Amino acid sequence: MPTLSRQYCKLCDRRDFDDPAVRDMLRDISRPGLSDDEQLHRKQWEYGMLGLYLQEVGALTPEASALAVAAGHEEPLFWLSNRVGRVLATDIYGEGGFAVDGREADASMLTDPGHWAPYEYRADHLEVQHMNAMDLTLPDASFDIVFSLSSIEHFGPWENLHKASAEMARVVKPGGHLIIVTEALTAKHVLDSAKLQLAIKYLTGGRRCPRADGKRRIIDAMTPAELQEHIIAPTGLPLVQPLDTTVSPESFENLQLWDGDNVGATSTGNPFPHIMLKAQGSPWTSVFLAFQKPA
Repeated sequence: MPTLSRQYCKLCDRRDFDDPAVRDMLRDISRPGLSDDEQLHRKQWEYGMLGLYLQEVGALTPEASALAVAAGHEEPLFWLSNRVGRVLATDIYGEGGFAVDGREADASMLTDPGHWAPYEYRADHLEVQHMNAMDLTLPDASFDIVFSLSSIEHFGPWENLHKASAEMARVVKPGGHLIIVTEALTAKHVLDSAKLQLAIKYLTGGRRCPRADGKRRIIDAMTPAELQEHIIAPTGLPLVQPLDTTVSPESFENLQLWDGDNVGATSTGNPFPHIMLKAQGSPWTSVFLAFQKPA
């Protein structure tokens, strides 16, 4: 395992944004023009942590190849194309709920990725393919960097997460790096029980917990134990650090209320910081998981 200067395997925390290195990196990757307040967003944190980690482990070289899984058209694709030799962006472009209304998997990414570029990028270093994360039609050990940002939690049944995690690990070269960012609950709460949510659905005639099915909770965030069982273990790879699930009190000061489909009001009435979300149970936020395949 590399010796690292900071904790990467962790939950998003408001205090992380007080680190000038995090701010500088997220500004470098994100679309230009974000205000200081708009930078206080867990998605921007994901970008900043990804860039800092890859920079620190020395993965950003002209010879390196990077695979983005369920990539959409996010900024790191274009940022990486300016720093490594090859970037392959994969997603089920044009299919599913994330392809609607110009969201992350718009089909036009297959034919005109430059339309989505937030800044100049080396177009000859970026390739885009339609590909299912559960069945990557790629050779074993073919990429130095493999990453997926806040997508795997939406893949459906647990077995789909197992398949995607194993597939991503399979295509990482020995000595290479796998980064999976997903969503994690910050505490235990009785209302996070999938079976209880199903009961609430029936008792309220579907007015509450309408998506409950008794198998998974109505939000896609996972407990630390579920992260271990359904993502970490299926990779077969070691985390570069033990996962730190502690979060500062400041992180909860502007809870985003989730109604099952959209972010609603916040606890302060302000849109930012956007770090913690809450539905009926425990709040949740982004969690960064970094692995290295043994050489």
